[in-house]
Amino acid sequence: MKYGRYWSIFILVFVSVAIVLYFNSHHHLLKALENITASTGIYLILLRLLFLTTNGLFLREFTLKFNIRLSLKEWFGLSAVTAMGNYITPFSGGLIARAAYLKYRHSFPYGQFTTLLASNYLVTFWVVGVVGIVASAKLVGSMQFSWELLLFIGVVIVISIMSVLPSVNLPGNNRISKGINTSIEGWHSIRNDKLLLGRLVGYTLFNILLNGLSFWVVYRALGLSISFSAALLISLVAVFTIMVNITPGNFGIQEAIISLSSEMVGAGAGTGLMVSLLIRAASLIPIFTLGTIFSFLLTRELTAHRADDKSEAV
Repeated sequence: MKYGRYWSIFILVFVSVAIVLYFNSHHHLLKALENITASTGIYLILLRLLFLTTNGLFLREFTLKFNIRLSLKEWFGLSAVTAMGNYITPFSGGLIARAAYLKYRHSFPYGQFTTLLASNYLVTFWVVGVVGIVASAKLVGSMQFSWELLLFIGVVIVISIMSVLPSVNLPGNNRISKGINTSIEGWHSIRNDKLLLGRLVGYTLFNILLNGLSFWVVYRALGLSISFSAALLISLVAVFTIMVNITPGNFGIQEAIISLSSEMVGAGAGTGLMVSLLIRAASLIPIFTLGTIFSFLLTRELTAHRADDKSEAV
């Protein structure tokens, strides 16, 4: 883990320097920022705030499955704190903080939290794959953009196969077999709950539309005429980068994928990089503002709870 942290810092610095040098040699991209108005910025921030809220609703629905009723302060606050933690530390450090809070405040075992997280990814990626097939199929006839279609089809097929597998453990003790076993276990814990599954799919679709709308708004604000389907497709490909959290906030990895996808639809890699950075900047405002506030509130909540437990023990 120590060497992993060093590598994360190295990649973060390398990517930051590379981006600065890139914009230094492409001044015309920076001039496009003059098209960004205050109203566009506010609109984008509100979209990212809604995205953050929906992530909190995901957590609320999952924990209800385990008979844990989170208050608004908890499910919304944990969403903000988790996002802030992921931006501060590499390897999804915010998820560790969320798991610790649920463990010590609600006695939610780490094992069940891992199962919850795996099933969350399973549902999210499957819905992203289905929407991605629809969005990319619309573009195949007019653009050379077929590799994304193959990616989404592959994701849907793999997850569908995993979903129908019986609840058995695959042999082996490596990360892949453990991940598959945990995902299957998580899926089996929710697949028979049609109401829960329907809500999770609904929240995922809503977040997908919010994310796609964010991309479309920024592309248009930069003066580029792009269809919503193309903007949505770029945002969907970027979702898969959450599996490669080697830098804080996945900085650099996400920018690279968005730039590549943007180039493939004819929007330009440089514009894609600008779009990614602007969306990231708009996300940081509510994340760090609310994350800081709720870090204090939830820490106080946890401290008070543990103090009550000690007094009862005495």
